[in-house]
Amino acid sequence: MELEKEIKFNKNFKCALVHTPQFCENPDGTLYSNVNFCAMGLYPLAGELKKEGFDVEILHIGIEKYLDKNFSLSKYVKDNSVKFLAFSLHWHPQSFSVIETIRKLKKECPDVFIVLGGFTASYFAKEILKEFGFIDAIIAGEGEIPISLLTKKVFYGCKDDLEKIPNIVWKKDGEIIRNREKFVALSKDLDTFKFFDIKTMRNYEHYAKIPFVLNYAKEEELNNPMTSQGVCLGRGCTGNCTWCGGGYEALKKVIGRDFISYRSADSVIDEIKTLKKGCGIEVFRFAFDPDPKDRKHLITLLEKISDEFCGKLTAAFTLFGLPDKELLELYARAFSKESILSISPEFYNEDLRKRHKAFYFSNNELEEALDCMEELQIRSELYFSIIPSVDKKENEKSEAYGKFLQKKYSFVQQYMIIPIIYEPASPWTLCPEKFGIKKEAVPKKFLDYYNNTKIETEFI
Repeated sequence: MELEKEIKFNKNFKCALVHTPQFCENPDGTLYSNVNFCAMGLYPLAGELKKEGFDVEILHIGIEKYLDKNFSLSKYVKDNSVKFLAFSLHWHPQSFSVIETIRKLKKECPDVFIVLGGFTASYFAKEILKEFGFIDAIIAGEGEIPISLLTKKVFYGCKDDLEKIPNIVWKKDGEIIRNREKFVALSKDLDTFKFFDIKTMRNYEHYAKIPFVLNYAKEEELNNPMTSQGVCLGRGCTGNCTWCGGGYEALKKVIGRDFISYRSADSVIDEIKTLKKGCGIEVFRFAFDPDPKDRKHLITLLEKISDEFCGKLTAAFTLFGLPDKELLELYARAFSKESILSISPEFYNEDLRKRHKAFYFSNNELEEALDCMEELQIRSELYFSIIPSVDKKENEKSEAYGKFLQKKYSFVQQYMIIPIIYEPASPWTLCPEKFGIKKEAVPKKFLDYYNNTKIETEFI
């Protein structure tokens, strides 16, 4: 109790969790940004620090810069007595922007402790610490327990005594150390984490309306008419799609996760109620379907959503595999007619789909599902992929198939064909030649991703 009291009332030690989008240049030299949505893991990290009594805030650099062109992260750190900063480097397109933001900050605020986390940071932890000495530590893996222990060590001035903290990669006497202790959240752990707290994110009312692409030279960009928020349903996956850095083997290798953890339906529904009532959220984004052969957790959730919201909840729901009739009927009862169900055939060519997609289904099976969705008036979006080493004619076939399906089914709202890029730890990044990809074409080191996202314009 004394420890919690001492931390809670210390006004000279604040923590901040930072999301840095990928800053890019328009042809006229002005800035825009991608990767504008924060990793959902930032919220429970902040929640665990709050439990320990720390004053903590989540900061979206893009929002701050858009609202105030003169925004300075170093000024924010100095004005708020921030002593501990955790940067999210989850998606590799953020690489250059995150590193350069930290570089500038550390130069101006050398005493602040900076830790990096997220999937990309986890995968390249040792290389990042070696190449960029101004970063103090990396949480390589899931971070709720590690960040709590690490922050207490920094608070008490024990920055050279981090050996027992799970998932930490750090430096001592010039040596890079990867701790042996591991933390991977179980289902019961997820239900103890607070996945959302509007009071934690600075300027959340603007973040809730952020577009996919944010142009900093344009006015009224933060005006998305439908506020939305992603909802975490769990962690893990049973599949290994060739392009994906979040499949079973990748998560096992990078995070140490070889099992699925689910949040309980009750905790998810409690969060949705908070988001609706306290934040005015209108659209809820779900993207968790880790084992299409065993959807009992998803079915339980949809049943409870149906009972609780009586078909008035609007969702953007992404499935990794194909839905059966039972699931579709339940979905139709659970969500409003404005909701969207996203399915990814990836390719028209079934042989390509079988080779590259973990959860295979045939075109006939896809159309049977769409027949059912048409009958139930379920709106859908279809996603196809453009991948390396595939003949242009296959992409044209996918496009033609998308047009055909949109014409055939009135409830197919749109189809999209999206180029797939090389994800760290994905099967074809690790073994490109196995998939007909030239070895030299694939980024191998963090510096490759860092250089690939480099821009010349100063952005922070």
